[in-house]
Amino acid sequence: MATSTDNDLNTSLKRKKLGELLIHAGLITSDNLEEALKIQKSRKKKIGQILIDMGIISDEQIAKALSSQLKIPFVRLVDVKIPKEIIALVPQELAENYTLMPVREVKNQLVIAMANPLEFYALDDLRFITQMKLFLAVAPQSDILSAIGRSYPRKSLESELGPDLGLSERVEIVGQVKEKEQNVQDLLNLTEQPPVVRFTNTVLADAIRLKASDIHIEPQKDSVVIRYRVDGILREIMQIDKQIHLSLVSRIKIISNMDISIRRKPQDGRAQVNVGDKRFDLRVSTIPASFGEKVTIRILNPDAGGLSIEALGFSERDIKHFNEAIVRPQGIILVTGPTGSGKSSTLYTALKRLNTSKVNIVTVEDPVEFEIPGINQVQINPKAGITFADGLRSILRQDPDIVMVGEIRDSETARIAFQAAQTGHLVLSTLHTNDAPSAITRLLDMGVDSFVIADSLLAVLGQRLVRGICKKCKTVDPLTPQIFEQLAPILRPDRTQRFWKGVGCEACQYTGYMGRLGIFEFLMITPAIKEILAKDVSAIAIRKVAEKEGFTTLSMDGITKAFQGLTTIEEVFRVAPPEYDEAAQESLDAVVECRASLPETSVSTEVSAQNASSCVASVHPDKILVVDDNQVILKILKNILESNNYLVITALNGVEALKIAYQEKPVLIITDYMMPEMDGMALIKKLKSQLATRFIPVIMLTSKDEVDTEVEIIHAGADDYLTKPVNPKRLLARISRFINRPIPIEVE
Repeated sequence: MATSTDNDLNTSLKRKKLGELLIHAGLITSDNLEEALKIQKSRKKKIGQILIDMGIISDEQIAKALSSQLKIPFVRLVDVKIPKEIIALVPQELAENYTLMPVREVKNQLVIAMANPLEFYALDDLRFITQMKLFLAVAPQSDILSAIGRSYPRKSLESELGPDLGLSERVEIVGQVKEKEQNVQDLLNLTEQPPVVRFTNTVLADAIRLKASDIHIEPQKDSVVIRYRVDGILREIMQIDKQIHLSLVSRIKIISNMDISIRRKPQDGRAQVNVGDKRFDLRVSTIPASFGEKVTIRILNPDAGGLSIEALGFSERDIKHFNEAIVRPQGIILVTGPTGSGKSSTLYTALKRLNTSKVNIVTVEDPVEFEIPGINQVQINPKAGITFADGLRSILRQDPDIVMVGEIRDSETARIAFQAAQTGHLVLSTLHTNDAPSAITRLLDMGVDSFVIADSLLAVLGQRLVRGICKKCKTVDPLTPQIFEQLAPILRPDRTQRFWKGVGCEACQYTGYMGRLGIFEFLMITPAIKEILAKDVSAIAIRKVAEKEGFTTLSMDGITKAFQGLTTIEEVFRVAPPEYDEAAQESLDAVVECRASLPETSVSTEVSAQNASSCVASVHPDKILVVDDNQVILKILKNILESNNYLVITALNGVEALKIAYQEKPVLIITDYMMPEMDGMALIKKLKSQLATRFIPVIMLTSKDEVDTEVEIIHAGADDYLTKPVNPKRLLARISRFINRPIPIEVE
């Protein structure tokens, strides 16, 4: 059998490409290769793997063809026992990145089996690390992956999850209950437990720090996506390795008192965590999905139920009406809006105002979200036969003065609630309708008589939550004149006023928003409205009568708050769009499109026309951020990357780069060392200090080829570095190491 030694490797492999070799061997056609290359533009897999996935060729056929064409040995590793001292010569990361395996030492040469011997920089790295001459062989990819799995230890979560951010130390699980199932230990032993505990605590602490209302853990085919709902908008935080999923879910189930051995049925649980001096309640839900269990964690902030009525965001008129309604001795007050619009917080605020030693307040809820001292709170339990209707019947026997029903879901609950309101009780509840006038028609549909509604209903409060403008980056909205024109059909604003927006800063993670506030419409049931109540009355008719008496709609309240600089006009239109004719709506849409087309003055981004058209065609090339204050270097790097089908975004300094990293979530960042405003070292430290950007690989470019510089860069958190001038092939090889990591082999 012909052999290849270190002295003639470069000569035998010079300018060879895998596709060309396979065509020459008669294993694939030119059309096959062209199709595979098209797929590679969007998937960024190695060409050999794509051909295997297409079913055109097997890994064994590829290996034998390479052996024949390159005149190097073909070997199988299925039953080969590799000495530990040989395995120790090649780091696990290098073996996985280049799909290779050290086999043995023969005559002072290290025998290396590779799936693709055409990866030149793999040989350079091997020579540098081992300081040995190489004897090259080729083996099927499956053989090498299996050998890596047998020979190297499974990656620890310590390395997968990275260094601790210090957030986990702030979290204390309250009242943790340990599972007693016999198979629990087997599940927990799939990964190292301490890193899982630390990572779970870090995610919880990070979500609470960002004031997220929900955490979503979503398994995908090859990864796990973690998203937070912040200010009502879902935001992707990170993607982690699929191997962590089972242990992470098991940990969450344990702290939530759920059965970790059940993975094919939905489960619900709850937990409490202390973060600093505050205790947060967690509502946990799991459901089996296509690629594993999806977990959703609702975070209940104890401060949400403790606001004053004035702090909710009511106008002076609405505060007056609200206070008048809740002090009435009997009747019913409804709060309407979709899920997540803050209805429960409003009710808790009212109960807090009414809570004195002179009244008996009883609630029936699902679940009890906030505990209020002095109030008797009952949680429904449908499995035990306790529904809202049953619970309401029971608490009416407890001599209450004030009753709060978490939600009116059916006709029975509605009838009992109105009977209670007619018999000397003040009843507070919620209803799912689009606006306040629609609540009346909804009650009629539920079978509540119109005369009962007229006698018992005191008021209906419709509400939504909009994001507030970040106070640190608030500025005048440049589109104010255009917005005035579009608002002309519904109001005549004072042209001296201005709309506002947030330009985005580090404090708000470059969203321009921070926190939420309510917009409201308060419908008092006046004599004029009582007169028109009938079985067939419409919400539009009710609204028209109410508007004559000063009723303000959700959208108008939102526009007022936008003028006050509390929120943006886009937020108001997103959450509560005004109702006007089709032509006006088209004009308003044009304003939104105009805003989207405005250039961002604080960020320099460049995307080629070719890549832009690829995006339109639903092709998603990998996105790389290049940061350098030298325009010539930016252009050179951009050309290199775009010629290899990467989507390139550029920034001139660390401040711009940090904003792009949060907004665009590139798969990799290449940054210069020395830059104005924020240099590469400061940029890396900020990226690695945040969970949302911590897992983005960073390659540092530097003109200093010194050991001290290398150590400083690595200690700052860089994943790799290259000295200038950059060799294109070496750069692309480094990028490939991070983007094309192999999927870890599953543990049986």
